[in-house]
Amino acid sequence: MREAFTHTLKTTLDRAQREAREHRQEFVGTDHLFLSVIQCEDCEAERILRLQHLNSAQLRSAVLRDLPTAGDIPIITGELPLSPRAQRVINGAIVKAQALREPKISTRFLLLSLLDEDDTLIRSAISGGGGDLNQLRHALVEAPVEGEN
Repeated sequence: MREAFTHTLKTTLDRAQREAREHRQEFVGTDHLFLSVIQCEDCEAERILRLQHLNSAQLRSAVLRDLPTAGDIPIITGELPLSPRAQRVINGAIVKAQALREPKISTRFLLLSLLDEDDTLIRSAISGGGGDLNQLRHALVEAPVEGEN
């Protein structure tokens, strides 16, 4: 199914691997996915966050403040596995894109699916940054003027 992902989303998922390793985690979690989305400079999700007056640097700081870092470096070689929650989020992004009859799964569907997860650092960071979760969801569902590759 990865072939249905935009190039930008594939790059974002690779970046999430690096985020997890930097925090010495043995898995890629939802917070790592979010941190990688907000680092993307010209993707649908990041453009929508900017239009919602949310600052990526502030969101990153808010998430990093509470994100745990393990003591030991993971010994896993190759790709880190996805946490069950992260896998559910990616599956949710696929379903959302298909429901809206979009040909590709992009970062906006990943962010939309991340917002479905209750009780996360992500939702707290967005709310704490002055964002309205419902308004952000609505903006993510609307087809963007400019897509991503």
